[in-house]
Amino acid sequence: MFKKWVTALSLLPLLACAEQSGDDAVSDLNSSDTQFLVVGKTANYRQNAEKSRQEMINYHFFAEIFVKEGGAVHSGTLNHAAIDTMNFHDHPSVLETHGGRYDYEADLDALYPDGDYHFTYTETGGNVFEIPMNLSKKSDGKTRIPASPVITLTQDGGVVDAANIDPDMDLNISWTPFTEGGADENGFVDDLVFAVVGNCLGEKISHSGVPFGGGAHLTYADTDVTISADLLFPDEVFQVSVEHAVMDTNYVGNVPTIATYASTAFLDFHTSGDDQRGLQCPPLPMQMDKGQTDRSLTGTMDLPKIDEQITMLYYSADDFDKAVRFYGDALKLSATYDDEWVKIYKLNDGAFIGVVKDTENGFHKPNPDSAVMVSIVSKNVDEWYGAILNAKNIKIEKEIYDNQSAPIRAFLIRDPGGYTVEFFQWVTE
Repeated sequence: MFKKWVTALSLLPLLACAEQSGDDAVSDLNSSDTQFLVVGKTANYRQNAEKSRQEMINYHFFAEIFVKEGGAVHSGTLNHAAIDTMNFHDHPSVLETHGGRYDYEADLDALYPDGDYHFTYTETGGNVFEIPMNLSKKSDGKTRIPASPVITLTQDGGVVDAANIDPDMDLNISWTPFTEGGADENGFVDDLVFAVVGNCLGEKISHSGVPFGGGAHLTYADTDVTISADLLFPDEVFQVSVEHAVMDTNYVGNVPTIATYASTAFLDFHTSGDDQRGLQCPPLPMQMDKGQTDRSLTGTMDLPKIDEQITMLYYSADDFDKAVRFYGDALKLSATYDDEWVKIYKLNDGAFIGVVKDTENGFHKPNPDSAVMVSIVSKNVDEWYGAILNAKNIKIEKEIYDNQSAPIRAFLIRDPGGYTVEFFQWVTE
């Protein structure tokens, strides 16, 4: 059943727990806009129409800032000593930041380790908050990510085929028991269950609720929700997700914090009948949740067309001018973009070389021993070799030769920044 959340005012005596750190600046924090903060790791699964079959989609790291209705939060970042700063995307209700997706939990842990994470963000009036949270495994070091919930769909008291849901009847969504879940030892909020339904366009049409907002939500003890037939339409594809979330809850000042380990299952279902709305569902439902990396925002997993390719090379301030003369004067490449710190030279209609000066604008720093090779392919490699021999200030790294291990004829030069530039021609018998 749904469980009503006790309002934050009734929990004020419990806030003393947050003061055990002795940091008055943190324990006295008074937010007006933050509903709660989340940082966690999750495992995502795709459930096929045969309800007993589930396939791993990914392991994933994420963090969220939930904003109170009428509140405003912006300029959020997340920090950990072992990772680069992560930026939250501004949003009126939920700010999110996401790490990579991985096949194995060990790979996730290696790049997003447990330990102390720090939220920094700005609220209404320019108030800046810095709030710490901690992710920690069991004492034996084993995972805290729960088993994936297995979803069952029923109508009129009987199990129904996900490919043939009656749109004129309420739909009951149930799941296997959340055996890893339990009551919160701090008394703030018990381990949670989230049940969400979306349409084929990835738009959420039903949500079981979130804590710390005064509304209904599900906990580990709940086993099902019912979706009204009013939300269903004939001949459309819908998608449901069920998440089991083990949590460590606390307060920092008056801000609730959740460190979570979760598991989510996703299942599509199709309603029977004749289409009435003309929603024009794509061949593959659009992504409803960012954990669905087997789905996209466009309804297809086809990758977009690549228009051009640019290889960016980085130089010290002294070598930058030499590189400009090397590619622009010696190789006689034309610059399609010309700035004081970066210049882009055209090789052909789809391929370019970028020459970047060492400034704060550049993403990388020059490396005196570069392992990057720029390979330029031409059907006239011998003519290129003859032209390079006549050019000034170009060092031949390797004379023209027929490669014995690859079907190419090639020669190599080195540019002023130490990058190797290879010219080669494919050789066919």
